[in-house]
Amino acid sequence: MRWGAGYQQGVLHPVFQSTFLAQLLAVACLSVSLRAADLQTDPLSAPGNAAMLPSTNTIATSSSSSSLPSSSAPAPSENRYDILSKMITPMAAVLLGGNESVDRALTLRATVDQVAGRLPQVIKGATFTAKIQYPGRIRVEAPVMGETLTVCRDGNQVWAVPGAKIQFLLSQFKQKPHLQQKNSAPLQLPFTAQQAVLLPALFQLDQSQEIADVGGSSCRIISGGLIPEVAKGANVEDFSAKLWICSEYTPKRIDIRRSDFAMSFLIGELSYAPGFPASTWQPPAGAKDVYRGDAAQLEQLLYVLMNSLQMGAQDKPWLNEPLNR
Repeated sequence: MRWGAGYQQGVLHPVFQSTFLAQLLAVACLSVSLRAADLQTDPLSAPGNAAMLPSTNTIATSSSSSSLPSSSAPAPSENRYDILSKMITPMAAVLLGGNESVDRALTLRATVDQVAGRLPQVIKGATFTAKIQYPGRIRVEAPVMGETLTVCRDGNQVWAVPGAKIQFLLSQFKQKPHLQQKNSAPLQLPFTAQQAVLLPALFQLDQSQEIADVGGSSCRIISGGLIPEVAKGANVEDFSAKLWICSEYTPKRIDIRRSDFAMSFLIGELSYAPGFPASTWQPPAGAKDVYRGDAAQLEQLLYVLMNSLQMGAQDKPWLNEPLNR
């Protein structure tokens, strides 16, 4: 999956290129979750800031964990690789059309909880929502430059609102991903539904049995990184992630860390359904300012949206694009 140079140099390279939430957001956010993780890359910043970062054990603990006892079902207790597999399987059915589940749609709502290192504090607190349905449908809403922007793919067509702002951002960003023809998968992924079941084997997971409460849900903490061979090949040997997975095998919190940044997501919702109403993929009733294009533009539209996440009306996020692709 190609997200442009800025994403490939940041958190989404291991997530979208080598694994899958780690395509799941780390491992979604998923799909969309995580595009925000590499916002505003400073091409002149030095990579020697690791000592200034909080560890993944301490980032965001005050806002994402509760000291009250959990009233939810017990956290998963199986082998950590089995837990990760059970989290990935229903997502693969939506993103890749596998036969493991009758559900072909998901809703994801995630909030950027904490950031550290080279990531700008302005994205902290931003909440974005994605609706994804196989085949070929995705809708993302996020706060951009003072209002909510929406980007939607419906098969071979895409639209975005407000159209004038989207068109302006497209004209300002110069390092956008190239136009890319789409298949039936909502997002372009480098593996098939059959291969997705093997994704947990790409991780080297810690042996911890730690349990923690997140928002009233008892969660098993799964942490680790890519196996050395994969991490070296993808040039992401400094990548690590930690997931808080509840009894329903959905993540409640995801922390991502590399040598020069750390980022925490709170997952407000990750739910599955057979499908969404047809109106989900249409512009709001009465909307006149609508940008329209074809599916090949999807990644360009998502690129400008997520790289402008929660910017103010006077900000110029395109000035932070990497100098070289």
